[in-house]
Amino acid sequence: MKIHYLVTSLESGGGIFVIPEIVRTLQSLGHEVSIYACEPRDMGGAIRLTEAGLSYTVLSKKRRPLSVILALYLIKTRKDRPDVIWSSFSWATRIGIRASRLLRIPTIAFKHSMSTRKGLFKVRQEPNLWVGDSTSVAGYLRNEWSIPAEKVLAWPLYKSIPDFPTAARWDGKEVLQIGSVGRLHDVKNYAGLIDALATFLTAHPQLKSRLHLTILGEGPERAALERQISSLDLNSVVSLPGFSADVGGFLSKQHVYVQTSRYEGLCLSVHEAMNVALPVIATPVGEISDAVKEGETGYILNGDLNVSLPRVLEHVFNNPESLEHCGENGRRYVLDNFSDERYSDSAAAIFDRLNTLTK
Repeated sequence: MKIHYLVTSLESGGGIFVIPEIVRTLQSLGHEVSIYACEPRDMGGAIRLTEAGLSYTVLSKKRRPLSVILALYLIKTRKDRPDVIWSSFSWATRIGIRASRLLRIPTIAFKHSMSTRKGLFKVRQEPNLWVGDSTSVAGYLRNEWSIPAEKVLAWPLYKSIPDFPTAARWDGKEVLQIGSVGRLHDVKNYAGLIDALATFLTAHPQLKSRLHLTILGEGPERAALERQISSLDLNSVVSLPGFSADVGGFLSKQHVYVQTSRYEGLCLSVHEAMNVALPVIATPVGEISDAVKEGETGYILNGDLNVSLPRVLEHVFNNPESLEHCGENGRRYVLDNFSDERYSDSAAAIFDRLNTLTK
């Protein structure tokens, strides 16, 4: 099949970072894949595509009305008509749905989180097949969006790397390096994380020099977060180094990983952290609730972060050996559940189902 993989933008983020592996897998199954982006935004994701040797087409230099992007895309299809449109993210999915109507070809829609955009929700029954990036998102599509079960499949978009180096263990004496990776966006709730860290240090001022939080990423909340860090006198404790394509290198230098998202799908960065044997402290959203088990692979942040995060950090400082135990269990979890074979089998099942639905 000739597949058009249509994304909203090439903005940095997990949904873009997994495209190289998605494309390689689809190609290994005999498909031809062309990547189209509706708009550029920060182009952070384009770095991953270029490094993987993948070309792409950006339909517009800036955000344009849906009708304009649709027209630009349809022009491209005159010379490059696909057999199927595979869309990722809500804006691209709305365009993919309209294009598939006009071209009379099947469409597959990816869903990366358990969230609802009004414009997409209205047309949710139109794609031939929905693919959740995790079993939790697939369940959300069936249960909350009322998509028929035969039109929903899961393709967990993480593939473990067995030979990837593991992170250094914390000895309980050196500075505890706490890391997080994600867009500086409200959905990640980094403001809540920083507030909760300040609450912990107010209760334990002697530990201010004993820990450091680094949030790797870029996004619209940067200025607000920088002001918050300064107002809380945490400039020596919290760093925002910006975007980096070397996530694995960053994670390998941390002692623990934290994720305070309001909602997620698979959450690629949590699974990457577990792959390098980092214990994870996280809110139980999306697939995180399956991956992070209290006291086994990490610690869950339930309820108010100003209560739950200090509780976990107090436990960590009092029991530094617990991090190694959780890290080893977490690595075993991703190696067992996110193998190369499972990844490829999930992709193949999508086309088997699509063929069944479109006969």
